[in-house]
Amino acid sequence: MSEKPVIGIALGSGGSRGLAHAGVLAALEESGFCPAVIAGSSMGALVGGLYAETADAAETWRRLTLFAQDEEFLETWTHFIAKGSGEEEQLSLMQGLYDTVMRKFLAIKTLTRPSLADESKLRNPLEHMFIARDFSELKIPFAAIAVDLISGRKVDFRTGDLIDAVYASSAIPGVFPPVLSDGRFIVDGGVLFRIPIMTCRELGADFVIAVDLPAFESNKTDYKTGMEIMMRADTLAKLRLNDFVLREADLVISPDVSAYHWADFRRADDCYDRGFEAGQAALPALREALDRRRGWRARLRRMLTGSAA
Repeated sequence: MSEKPVIGIALGSGGSRGLAHAGVLAALEESGFCPAVIAGSSMGALVGGLYAETADAAETWRRLTLFAQDEEFLETWTHFIAKGSGEEEQLSLMQGLYDTVMRKFLAIKTLTRPSLADESKLRNPLEHMFIARDFSELKIPFAAIAVDLISGRKVDFRTGDLIDAVYASSAIPGVFPPVLSDGRFIVDGGVLFRIPIMTCRELGADFVIAVDLPAFESNKTDYKTGMEIMMRADTLAKLRLNDFVLREADLVISPDVSAYHWADFRRADDCYDRGFEAGQAALPALREALDRRRGWRARLRRMLTGSAA
């Protein structure tokens, strides 16, 4: 039994706020903590996949910056950003998605289109960011998490085409077309599996760092319509599930990115900075937890060796 834990990092969903993951990875790498395995959902899959390919936080951020500055990609998201009054700050990610998607569908007078944007709007940037095209080319074991809307089951991508996997994990329902495969209707992993902690363990990690990107929590107390009540109930259910899932992690890092619009990729640097700050702030707790784990393993090893003798 090795006394050195196998560190895994589970990167959660969160739209553009997920760029904070790159800052967390940079802070950990700077202090000598490099994950042995990575699992990511949605934007976490994109950032995690790049880091798994490069094993270099600076190179990961360089590629993400090009992605965040691409005008064609930015144009995809402009109509999601509330104008003027900070409207988005009163909505969770899924509430904002619901309202925006419904407005857009009504505006184009159809409810039959499977998505607002073409697949190429996401796939083309991915193909420019990634040099690797297959999981076998990655330097760090990696899994991208998606959801089958038919069965409700998790879909783990660990082998095969890397671009297909990251696209599927990031295909926001109603925004990008789903992936149709073997009777499955595969979409963004953040729908049900925001932070893939257990997948990290399945990859071999026995110490999992979860990077959670909390949604904005409104102080609103007056819900006047049935839709508002239903959406609030849905938000509470997701928050409860998220709290339950996070208990499975050995350490949780939560960058404070709630002030930034989930679709505003122009705030990339701010999200990165919040991630780096959160990563640095978590280092004492990380060192303490790892020291405790090493001590426990050393004691167990001595007990087993003594028993064998």
